[in-house]
Amino acid sequence: MRILVIDDYRNHGETLLDLLRTLGHDALYAQSYGDAQWLLDLFRFDLAVLDFDMPETTGPAAARQLATRFPDMESVIVSAHALRGPRREEVGDLAFLPKPVSRTALASFLEQIEQARIGSALILRGPFAVIKYK
Repeated sequence: MRILVIDDYRNHGETLLDLLRTLGHDALYAQSYGDAQWLLDLFRFDLAVLDFDMPETTGPAAARQLATRFPDMESVIVSAHALRGPRREEVGDLAFLPKPVSRTALASFLEQIEQARIGSALILRGPFAVIKYK
């Protein structure tokens, strides 16, 4: 998958970028949602990994903008702060991973996304008769 990481704290963003690459994904990094705009114009992304707290917007607000502009792009919010009260409400039904993001949790999440994108296959009798459903 091609993944866009947006995190205003460069060390966190680049660490996550390296982790995604070691898991076999094509990942690019932007330090802000504004900086990410030119990447979004150049490339198609399957997933956006968004820090919750950014100076110009929140991760959930950026995820909703991305969903409007790119309906097939998934988003996940990452944060070192617990989701309670207004933060929980703002995240809503978006996927969430706590920081520091563990390799195991990230790999499991990415596998779920990939499986959802592939869909399940129904094999019919006959040679090479496979129908994919999403």
